[in-house]
Amino acid sequence: MTIEKGQPWGTEGVAPHDLVVARDEEAAARAVAHGSRHIALCSGDLLTALGSSAKATELRIGGRCRLLPFDAYEVTLSVRGRRASTLAVSTVLIGGTRRPAWWFTAGGFVDNLNVAPNSHPNDGRADALEWSRLGLRQVVAIRRRMRMGDHLPHPALHTARGESVTWQSPRAAESVSIDGRAWGRADHVTVTVRPDAFVLCVPN
Repeated sequence: MTIEKGQPWGTEGVAPHDLVVARDEEAAARAVAHGSRHIALCSGDLLTALGSSAKATELRIGGRCRLLPFDAYEVTLSVRGRRASTLAVSTVLIGGTRRPAWWFTAGGFVDNLNVAPNSHPNDGRADALEWSRLGLRQVVAIRRRMRMGDHLPHPALHTARGESVTWQSPRAAESVSIDGRAWGRADHVTVTVRPDAFVLCVPN
């Protein structure tokens, strides 16, 4: 069940025997897509969102940990009418770092940037940030403010939140990365929440 405001999140427990240790978020998404329920992460933005430096390499089967339910996200992409879909657990970034177009984040963080301060990875909602076309100097200035999470509201940034969020290119297809890995190019992307898709096991 997705988290409710004011309610505790997750439980204290032990790492189960079906634990899958994922080196990064892309590996975690593949594990979830293949039916794995309990995941431990070695790196990624989700750990940053938790304020945790405790990595999966520190966790052993039967070891004490926090068991945190997480949503996953069905990502549907198209380019020139050809569609594909995949699963994500953390981020979908459209456009490069110099010319960002649209960022989706599950836990609110992209690298060390607090992109969506009100985001939560188990609230049944997807949070996206659409960028207006900006010069490099403006992008750098916004990213600097993102480190503290005080970049919103901003006239060049447009937020969207819901069970599903969509980006449509006004021009040509843009480069896409999903959970830190390059996917290719797309001109239309939809991210839809899959609630309570897995449990992240975080060492105490």
